[in-house]
Amino acid sequence: MKHIIIDLEMNKISKTYREELFICGMETIQIGAIVLDDQYQEIGSFNTLVKPQYNDRIEPYYSKLTGITTEMVQNAPGFETAIRMFLSWCASMDEARIYQWSESDLDQVTKEIAVKQVQLEPEYLSLLEDWSDFQKEFGDELHISRSLALKTAVDMAGLDFDGEAHNALNDARTTAALLRTVHTPALRQAALDRVVELMTPKTIGTSLGSLFNFSELGFSA
Repeated sequence: MKHIIIDLEMNKISKTYREELFICGMETIQIGAIVLDDQYQEIGSFNTLVKPQYNDRIEPYYSKLTGITTEMVQNAPGFETAIRMFLSWCASMDEARIYQWSESDLDQVTKEIAVKQVQLEPEYLSLLEDWSDFQKEFGDELHISRSLALKTAVDMAGLDFDGEAHNALNDARTTAALLRTVHTPALRQAALDRVVELMTPKTIGTSLGSLFNFSELGFSA
């Protein structure tokens, strides 16, 4: 079993496209993915920028967030070509499971396919049926009830973020490291111990003697 971890970066649809904006809201501008083998070691990656269809520029907020500029996507493939490239890459794997951080990426892809009327072959559609929500799995495994941002989860697990955040390939690789941690018993226990330590309130003694060393002040008994 191989494990594919996907991440997307997005840009706002222009207000001039009111109908499309109502249906989808955002457009994909980068698809990044990592594939791990059955030992959770990286064996490949996928990365492409995507040219938006319903906005002629990358909005300043999203450009600052992702580092992706309007110029960078001018010669990038459109969404239909890019999603076909990604699904073709996934289909080349023997028995692979696809993971995302939360359910937002599959939701985005599904809405964008609909609004752009992309017609996909049955074998590609089957790859969109069941993406695992690793954000939920991470919380369940480490007994954390609230949803966590990826950066917070990385910090709690005691890992380092791989490169700059909000780059789809970097985020996918970082999520892959968390997946490896959760699916490896020794690493999972170490992460769980760290989470327990972080979430356990620290107590201090109530006596002044537990807080100060009065001998250093020169007081006599």
